[in-house]
Amino acid sequence: MLAETRDIQTHAGYCPCCRGRTTFTIHGPWLRDEYLCDRCHSIPRQRHLIRILDTQFPRWRWSTMHESSPSLPILAKQCWRYSYSHYLPDVAPGTKKDGVRCESIEALTFADNSLDLFVTQDVLEHVFHPDRALSEIHRVLKPGGAHVFTAPKHEALAVTRCRATIADDGSVDYLLPEEYHGNPVGDGKALVTWDYGSDFERIASEWVGDTVATYQTVDRQQGIQAAFNEVFVIVKR
Repeated sequence: MLAETRDIQTHAGYCPCCRGRTTFTIHGPWLRDEYLCDRCHSIPRQRHLIRILDTQFPRWRWSTMHESSPSLPILAKQCWRYSYSHYLPDVAPGTKKDGVRCESIEALTFADNSLDLFVTQDVLEHVFHPDRALSEIHRVLKPGGAHVFTAPKHEALAVTRCRATIADDGSVDYLLPEEYHGNPVGDGKALVTWDYGSDFERIASEWVGDTVATYQTVDRQQGIQAAFNEVFVIVKR
């Protein structure tokens, strides 16, 4: 693994995100967050997602795309019909606060069959009802449209497990010790609600009724190498 090759800290390559020759720098052992493009500061999962868009959906720049909870404005710079949203607890879904649209992916306000592409990056492990979220995203896609996304998949975990549930009054029941990831809005912390295991593709396919394709890539020349770096694609039939 590159993370264990401590004498290699920088190398030249081509970044799919900023579309140019660059230097990639390893800032720490956790490549998923610390293996950066010096030009655009993208991380491996972002570069992998762009690569999958390029290879599987070559006209994505001209598609109607929505991204939930973006952390870096890469897609906004390249897609002509791009929109984005964050979940803002104190804002009505479908409305805006300070120019930012509020959407809950468990109950989207978009019309049926209205989007070509829906992108989520490390979002599904933070929702309480991923079955609803995937079904809602599938609903708003046009036939032939696709949900392109990342989510940590734990290969050593045989069965997907829920870490926390939420009651009608908003109280949270923690089934496992609390774990948080970074959040681009709010207090900067997002509770991890699900750990996805090796059965993830099967159960996700059952939730939406369509096949989940998994892409695994290791390409150092494009800075694509890290743990939990799969990109998943669900195409709506």
